[in-house]
Amino acid sequence: MPVLAGVSMLALAGAALAVDYKQAPMLDAAVTDGSLPPVAERVGAAPRVITPVSEVGQYGGTFRGGMVGGNDRNMLFTYFGYEPLLAWDADWTGEIQPNIASAYSVSEDSKSFTFTLREGMKWSDGTPFTADDVAFFVQDVLPDEKLFPTKPGWLTVEGELPTISVASPTEFTLSWTKPNGLFILNAASVYGVQLTMLSKAYCSQFLPKYNPEADANAKAAGVADWTEQMVNMCGVGIENIQRWRNPERPTIEAWRITEPYVAGATRVALERNPYYWKVDTAGNQLPYIDGLSMSVNAEAQTLLLSVLAGEIDYEVRHTANTTNLPVLSEGQEAGNFRLSPRESRVGNALTISVNLNSHDAVKAPIFANKDFRIALSHALDRQAIIDTVYLGQGTPRQVAPLEGTPFYNEKLATQYLEYNADEANRLLDSIGLDKRGSNGLRLAPDGSPLVVNVAAVTALGNMADVAELLVQYWQAVGVDARFTAMDRTRFYEEKTASQHDIVVWGATSGGIDVYIDPRDYFPFSTESNFAVDWAKFYIKDGGVEPPDYVKQQWALYDAIKATSNADEQAKLVGQLLDISAEQFYQIGVSSAIQGFSVVSNKLGNVPDDTPTGWIHPDPGTLNTEQFYFKQ
Repeated sequence: MPVLAGVSMLALAGAALAVDYKQAPMLDAAVTDGSLPPVAERVGAAPRVITPVSEVGQYGGTFRGGMVGGNDRNMLFTYFGYEPLLAWDADWTGEIQPNIASAYSVSEDSKSFTFTLREGMKWSDGTPFTADDVAFFVQDVLPDEKLFPTKPGWLTVEGELPTISVASPTEFTLSWTKPNGLFILNAASVYGVQLTMLSKAYCSQFLPKYNPEADANAKAAGVADWTEQMVNMCGVGIENIQRWRNPERPTIEAWRITEPYVAGATRVALERNPYYWKVDTAGNQLPYIDGLSMSVNAEAQTLLLSVLAGEIDYEVRHTANTTNLPVLSEGQEAGNFRLSPRESRVGNALTISVNLNSHDAVKAPIFANKDFRIALSHALDRQAIIDTVYLGQGTPRQVAPLEGTPFYNEKLATQYLEYNADEANRLLDSIGLDKRGSNGLRLAPDGSPLVVNVAAVTALGNMADVAELLVQYWQAVGVDARFTAMDRTRFYEEKTASQHDIVVWGATSGGIDVYIDPRDYFPFSTESNFAVDWAKFYIKDGGVEPPDYVKQQWALYDAIKATSNADEQAKLVGQLLDISAEQFYQIGVSSAIQGFSVVSNKLGNVPDDTPTGWIHPDPGTLNTEQFYFKQ
């Protein structure tokens, strides 16, 4: 586990090993005619040095990938947009590595965090990247209620936003009046990208503070106001699709947009960033690959056909799942690809979230009854689901941190797993669902038919396959469950508004990320699908005041953030998870299913046996800028 307490210093690591830098041949002409500075000026005085996985790569080629639907923006993010101040190592040992920041220090009380940036680092348009860019976000963007109506929890301590002190273009300090003991872990997570996304030189033109004509310009551009224009042009949030829609937006990532991800697009294209600030051990400026071509597919099946035809160079998001494993295994030779194993460290293969904050007056008391959830759990033959959907991989399990981690909670992981339809029927009868209609299905206590909608996104893995089996098991014990297939946009609209009955979604935190994203264990964010309205209350975005046991979990999590003592943090997590076990918020099916990716045999420097995840975003943590095509 990384150092979280006391005075810590991440020493200057990855200092440049060569001064005779080299560049991609496609940039030679621009340097010769003077339209682009020499490579040594572009990479800065202290570029990050990436040690290639296998060997120093070769320049050239276009990476071919595939997205599904019109809102698959997080594929681009996790593949090519992971550039935080600090970064996880590829194997997710918990080691924190320098990235944009070459060094950092933490005060004894974990209230202040000082970062040193790389000297001479630049945005993709050639303007300097400095501490003022971070300060622009912290001082001008984050506090704005229109741009950020809901503040990122990791950047607040008991509702307090950070202050920033800029000492020089390469040094700044973030501070709170109380400890933020999880800040460094969050800064290295997928969320840490938030601090380094916005170029002040470019994005300030959309704010009235810097441009009195900002609102008039926005309306002239056909949008409602400056806020909408700022989001459209700069993205603002890490998951905003607008990050990938504006080719003018400066970036510090390895590639920059040329064909944006707009509505109706069939392809998204990116080209190398000539000012990228990483080099390999031989002094070659990265990335090796010249450009990216990402097809936009209407459905995952279309993408699968492209994969089998050898038209995709790397795929881990939509088709690399156990459902497709047989056909992908058989198609490796014809498609000239291999299946690279990936280790999943999430708390379950998926989560089944009954809406404890249902707005339906009849269903709300039923869903809120823990015995209803226990009955649904006992109604499932998990081993049969595992054999059918996951090809026998996995073992029956509830949603819980992984065994072998400091956070394992046996009760949370193993309770109510027995397939026992008699017990499920008994529990359902006992809570007032003992009457049935002429079709044999249960009636609500008011005599109306109890119809329970079970939603899943068809484009993401095999969640929909599991959902279809769930409704069969629940109908077998008299619950009229009905599967609803959704696209991601509609799914999010409904569950974020707490309009769902039951949703099936991916699980998250199984290890160290329990600290960072505990959405599966208490109402933490709007991703806590079992109690979105309670979570909104916690993040001060409206919502509904919860019972005392939820408030107790919130207090425990606030206490975790308020200490830098790792032992104390782990103890508090244990207390928080004990409450989760008692309340049984969510239903799980199987231990995490070990994953894989599809990798073209032409693609080099792609490691095997590395973790997948969201907090540790795969494959971005593999440093995709060092992928290359074997000539």
